[in-house]
Amino acid sequence: MRPALLDLLRCPACPGLTARLVLAPAERRGEEVVAGRLACAAGHAFPVAAGVPDFVEARGAVGEESAVYDTLWDAHPAQRYAGREAEYRAKLQAFARLPEPLDAWLRGRVVLDAGCGEGRFTWLAAVLGAAHVVAVDSSLAALQRARAGAAGLENVSFVRADVLALPLARAFDYVLSLGVLHHTEDTERAYRAILRHLEPGGLVTIFVYGRRTLPWIIWPLRRWSLGADRERVRRLCDAWGFGYDPARRPRLGVGRALRRLGRLDVLGLGRVTYEGLTTPHLHAHSLREVRRWFAETGVELVSCTRQVSATGRLAGDA
Repeated sequence: MRPALLDLLRCPACPGLTARLVLAPAERRGEEVVAGRLACAAGHAFPVAAGVPDFVEARGAVGEESAVYDTLWDAHPAQRYAGREAEYRAKLQAFARLPEPLDAWLRGRVVLDAGCGEGRFTWLAAVLGAAHVVAVDSSLAALQRARAGAAGLENVSFVRADVLALPLARAFDYVLSLGVLHHTEDTERAYRAILRHLEPGGLVTIFVYGRRTLPWIIWPLRRWSLGADRERVRRLCDAWGFGYDPARRPRLGVGRALRRLGRLDVLGLGRVTYEGLTTPHLHAHSLREVRRWFAETGVELVSCTRQVSATGRLAGDA
């Protein structure tokens, strides 16, 4: 944990976003805190382990769900970001649709990546000159990958937390949450939760699954898969060609064959994934819903896409 992060942290157990956290005597490696304890004046305490402040209770609902995502990320091939800046610029702009140059929206800004996953957009914001990028995820496996991808970058911090209860101040110029909010109990509530941390005049970009993003067959399949052993589901996905890792060659290329059918695959079986079968929460939304969320929270729409992503600016002076 870098010292600059402490100024942004707040106690999630206290009302409002005002209760600061104090770092107790800690183990350090140079300036970085690798182990320690954060506490507020009310006595709520949270550990720092392996350099990451941890606000997820292992025995709580979020902690139990994070184990599902640990398995999910382990099913993905590891990513390397060096040399892929142009690729990830294009990916971010596919969601954000900001006027070029993209650097101008990130340089010198304090950025929150809410639900960073393996950290591709964390890395991009950092290399494009953000003053400080705070990457948050509830999955330890995701954070480990994100930290590895951002190795050597001095302007990145990582926090393990639930996006519905972020332990952060209202201090961010840009909040990103791409492909995450629809995996919470309540997508709209999650959107409103991350917006609490955006400064007036700041930008927010979100992407959620659209009504047509997911194949309709996923919903009846989830009635079986959510009650099944996750490892069994993973083995079946890998064996039949619905897994993520190209290094794991399927015994039966059913998934590939179905994907080649395109629109002839009327059930959408070719778009079934291990993620869709195993994530505890899964929702789909319309662009009209997202536009309503923006309007009701004082966010002026800057851009939107048919894939159900939108960027907006929070009312108030920057």
